[in-house]
Amino acid sequence: MSSNSNPSPSSNNQGYSNKLIKVLTVLGGGAAIVTLLLFALNRYQKPQQVPSTTQAPNISNSSTTPVTPTPKPPTTPVNPAPEPPTTSIPSTPEQTQVEVYYIASSDTSARLRDQKVSVKNDLPNQILQSAFEHLLEQPSQESLKSTIPQGTKLYSVKSQDNEVYVNLSQEFETGGGSSSMSCRLGQVIYTATALNNEANIWIQVEGKLLPYIGGEGLMVHDEDLSTPLTRKTFRENYSCQ
Repeated sequence: MSSNSNPSPSSNNQGYSNKLIKVLTVLGGGAAIVTLLLFALNRYQKPQQVPSTTQAPNISNSSTTPVTPTPKPPTTPVNPAPEPPTTSIPSTPEQTQVEVYYIASSDTSARLRDQKVSVKNDLPNQILQSAFEHLLEQPSQESLKSTIPQGTKLYSVKSQDNEVYVNLSQEFETGGGSSSMSCRLGQVIYTATALNNEANIWIQVEGKLLPYIGGEGLMVHDEDLSTPLTRKTFRENYSCQ
């Protein structure tokens, strides 16, 4: 029993050679050479390689090993640089204008006249303290004078509610007649009420309320020392206006 077999490569090549010889015999010369070259190129040209389109296998996330994040090193908090200490500058008190009262006199009369002075204080007691320090000095205006004896000292001046207490040294009572005594009382009363014209004034000498002043016994706080002095009572009872 015979079986079909494929021709061997040698028999195929023999067939191609016979065909080629017949073609060359018919064409002859140069055409035969060209034909031979084309046949050789076509016969022995290598097949082009087709790039593989096979994709890399997809790796499922379930098969991957989870990656543990690397912990960051702890950070040390940076403290801000301390601010330089601030030096508080004490505020300078504003200057305050206050009225100080002196006497303007003529041949026939004596009258109270104010002179405004500047003091570097802003509290009532301090303002009055500075005002009386000016009062016990001679006025800067030549037309004015003071009937308060030189050498009189201010021990204290205190404003409380509607009351003002003035404590003077014993020199306040010395020298002069009734007109001089009346005017010096007016200087004290009007200067003490410069911040409050309606205030009650209590005049002390060496810490004691003054019932009378001078050799003629000019009344100040009456005998029982219960009546204060005011601008109103001064205008009503004293000659120096």
